[in-house]
Amino acid sequence: MSLTGNNLRMAIYYDDIRRISRNDGAPLYVFNVLKNQLGYDAYHLIPNAEWLKGWGKFDLNFWVDWGCDALGGIIDYVPIPTPMPGIYWTSDTHLGFDYRLARAKQTHQDGGHVFAMQKRAVEEFAAAGVPALWLPHAVEPKAYPKITAIKDYDVCFIGNINSQNRIDFLDHMFKAFPNFFFGRRLFEEAAAVFGRSKIILHHSIKDDIAMRVFEALATGSFLLCNDIPTLSELFQDGVHLVTFKTLDEAVDKAKYYLAHDAEREKIAAAGYAEVIAKHTYRHRVEKILETVGIKQKEPELCLK
Repeated sequence: MSLTGNNLRMAIYYDDIRRISRNDGAPLYVFNVLKNQLGYDAYHLIPNAEWLKGWGKFDLNFWVDWGCDALGGIIDYVPIPTPMPGIYWTSDTHLGFDYRLARAKQTHQDGGHVFAMQKRAVEEFAAAGVPALWLPHAVEPKAYPKITAIKDYDVCFIGNINSQNRIDFLDHMFKAFPNFFFGRRLFEEAAAVFGRSKIILHHSIKDDIAMRVFEALATGSFLLCNDIPTLSELFQDGVHLVTFKTLDEAVDKAKYYLAHDAEREKIAAAGYAEVIAKHTYRHRVEKILETVGIKQKEPELCLK
């Protein structure tokens, strides 16, 4: 594919949050970048074969992992195959591998491009005959803005309790640091809590680099997370964030950085600068477009 211009017609396929009662996540951000930041003629379409009749052809079709498509019974139709020319950008392969491999195979066999948010999935897809590129999660800074606030929580965790290792980690940390925040928040509400916290806690479910890593850093606060494989390829430990290998080490490091404000805030500032410079959803979408050969339209000169 070799196309130039911002008048290309693009579609992204995912369900309506009013039907599935969940945040759109990555596909919502990609749609926002395509339509509102890059200026493409972009459409959000529900991937139901009957619903899609009459929409015609698109120059590029995005299927960005939205979770519920991998769970049988959640939606009341069989999702269509990724239309061509197509992009499949998958996440959560550490939780629901078979469905995502099948969609990756379909996309590749039909001539599309496959991207994976977890690097291990790239290797596993390759072993199954499906080439893919590693394209990690990212952040939309408008959804998770930098927050300047009085830091009245020592530690915080925003997210789900959906794995035993995470339960053990939070139990350990909350006992050691009783001045904590725990709950579920999204977007600006989550950013507000991050901004009020001296340390944002994170523990991956398996070996995945979750969206929370990027979202936490984008709010300008200090992130303490487990030592995730491949994390060092994106961020430098002790410079952009701080990692731990054991629960006792997590407590020790949290105590240290709670007692050393200047060091903690220097790392937080560096993490913010790094994520904004390299790890927004606009960076990711531009990488996809570059990979498939779509060139951005050059801005027109205004001569007076």
